[in-house]
Amino acid sequence: MAVDYDLVVIGNTPAGIHAAVSAARLKARVALVAQNTRSDSTIVRRAFAEIGEISQRLDRANQLSFYASEMVSEAPQLTEAKRWADAIASSLQELESPAVLASLGIEFVASVGEFCRKPFSGFVVNGRVLRSRTFLIATDHIPLIPNIEGLQTTGYLTSETIGQIVPSKLVIIGDDEIGIELAHTFTQLGSHVTLILSRGMLETADREAAFLIQAQLEAEGIRVLTHTHVTQVRKIQSKKWVQAGDEAIETDEILLATGSQPNLESLNLEAMGVSFPVRVNTKLQTLNHQIYVCGSRIHSIAQQEANVALKNALFFPLFKIDDRQIPHIIFTNPQLAWVGLTESQAIRAYGKDVVVVRQFFKTLAKAHIQHKTTGVCKVITRRNGEILGAHIVSSDASELISTIALAINQKLKIQIFRELAVPSPTFSEILTRVAIEWDSQRLKHNTRLQDFLEDFFRWQREQSRY
Repeated sequence: MAVDYDLVVIGNTPAGIHAAVSAARLKARVALVAQNTRSDSTIVRRAFAEIGEISQRLDRANQLSFYASEMVSEAPQLTEAKRWADAIASSLQELESPAVLASLGIEFVASVGEFCRKPFSGFVVNGRVLRSRTFLIATDHIPLIPNIEGLQTTGYLTSETIGQIVPSKLVIIGDDEIGIELAHTFTQLGSHVTLILSRGMLETADREAAFLIQAQLEAEGIRVLTHTHVTQVRKIQSKKWVQAGDEAIETDEILLATGSQPNLESLNLEAMGVSFPVRVNTKLQTLNHQIYVCGSRIHSIAQQEANVALKNALFFPLFKIDDRQIPHIIFTNPQLAWVGLTESQAIRAYGKDVVVVRQFFKTLAKAHIQHKTTGVCKVITRRNGEILGAHIVSSDASELISTIALAINQKLKIQIFRELAVPSPTFSEILTRVAIEWDSQRLKHNTRLQDFLEDFFRWQREQSRY
């Protein structure tokens, strides 16, 4: 019996919708199952962060006496911020409504289902079996809750359940990147934040950039405890207490940022021969090679996973996920963004063939105008100009990193940025300056070229006559 679909996407997350739309545009027959996907908490976090930055700008305007009277910059109401974020989410959802998806040829199923083997294998929804050549799981994520004594009885928040008031004191537990972003956001909103990390600060990022972000967080008043484990929490009267190492910390609220995992428990994957914990190969296939999983909740990575899984599912499973070409972003202020190898990884792989160039944002007029001079653009290359990685600390890092990621993907060399015509004053000028610095370093270490240029210009002067 022939199957009905080329692809069934399970979960109407941004990655799931992206995969379904892309498949439909390729003329594949596609079904998208909602699977009770919750609203994207990213929008709420970014809305809160934007409000925090607005508060900081108001304070800056007051300090510079731009206005005749001081502008009000009281602690914002998160209830209003949540309403604003929900309105944004609603507007975005209208662009991907069932009617819009149907117009693209996608069958949208607003229900919950699970895999089945009998009477024939497929994904059963409302008593109907969706039979497909391949399946792509792109469900939402659920937070990982650590086994800490007293945690359940004391109570806690996650990034999905941020409260409606700004706590005076907040303890954030976990090495998740979202925890670092929320530490910055709540500090801007007026909280006294303690960030407890069981490891070092952003251990997958470049050490120099990670240390700069940690220094900035501490300069804002955030207390950062690295390599510290939380052993228990307690509630005494109206306060919560966190035992971190050998120290007891008093707080109003505890926020967990200890990671997440795809919500797969209710899918009955065992019926398709996929056991828990679910593992995928570099092609994003499970043990059942008809079933693919997009496992990241980070938008840039999830979209890249969807692209790779889609090509493998619809055509031939030849494509692999390459994390080195995917930008990673931490939305603090300044932001941290990186792509490719760190300096230590590059040196281990290429040794003395590695060239590292840096340019600081304090050299840009735009940085001084916006009072955002903290930051550095660090690019790691080989001696022939091949870009191995880039690490940017800047208020516009999330925008700049995409340009470098594209250069890496297209195998362009750093010299291309020297020819880049950028408007001024802008933060993108840093890319041209990095390329010029790379040229300068190459010339500095090439004595033969220096001697040739010196002799050439001497000869040119001697030949000139008036």
